[in-house]
Amino acid sequence: MIKKLSILAMLALLLAACGTTSQDSGGTATNQATAVEAVEVTEQPTQGGDEAVVDDVSAEVDLDLGFSMVPGVDFFSDILMSPVAEWNCSGTASGNTSDADGDGIATDATYNVTCSKSFDFAGITAPVDVTRQGSLTVRDQDDNDPTSGYYAKGDYTYSYTMLGQDISFVRSFERNWQGNASEGYSFDHSHTWAWSVAGEEHKVVHTHSGSYMPDDPQNPFASGELSETGSYEHYLDGLPQMKVAEKAELHLNNNCSPTADSGTVEFDVNNDGTYDKTIEFTGCGEYQVQ
Repeated sequence: MIKKLSILAMLALLLAACGTTSQDSGGTATNQATAVEAVEVTEQPTQGGDEAVVDDVSAEVDLDLGFSMVPGVDFFSDILMSPVAEWNCSGTASGNTSDADGDGIATDATYNVTCSKSFDFAGITAPVDVTRQGSLTVRDQDDNDPTSGYYAKGDYTYSYTMLGQDISFVRSFERNWQGNASEGYSFDHSHTWAWSVAGEEHKVVHTHSGSYMPDDPQNPFASGELSETGSYEHYLDGLPQMKVAEKAELHLNNNCSPTADSGTVEFDVNNDGTYDKTIEFTGCGEYQVQ
């Protein structure tokens, strides 16, 4: 899978600023760039299914699926949607960090990363300093094929102090891409956010799976056909509170913003089997919400 070079500069590569990566005899990266770059590569919007499309639409219009009422979501979403290239990151790598096919994904490695960034929030007079710390495991499906799939699993804790309160939330994700550019890909994603507010434990889980067929195997993530289904769920103190089902049939196009030019993303907001909210694309980055 051409994970790094096909993103069309959607994320600025920190590697250029950090230099190249070398290894000591124990296989641990002595330069910080490898760990930081690994985080970048696995968070590229192009490989998140319809996540990037939905996020871009949400940033432009009121696409309220009900989760805005969950305490703490507004601040968390601003932090989570901040591109990793904007953070000040460092890290270490262990395991087999070799990358024979040069696609940006190591053979089988684990990275420990610490990042920091200051945020300006509406209604908060002073900047909020946020620390992001955690680990990431990545594994190339075939390190001799730059278009092969990959596996990634990450766990991060975000910590900050706001209005005199120490706040933290945990983000965990797992991505599994199988296939290659010529035959197409299948994928399974799971994403979890967990935090505490006023003594209550909240958790939002996003799972989705599907397939992706590139238009051009030589540039697989420039454009292609995406098909997927999934759901968002909110839990309070371990008990289910709400669920939104989703399904998407999209033609993705990285020359567009949002990155689709035809197709739909549909949501069953009331969890009653009726898809009652739809994003329909009518052209390159052009859409309407019904």
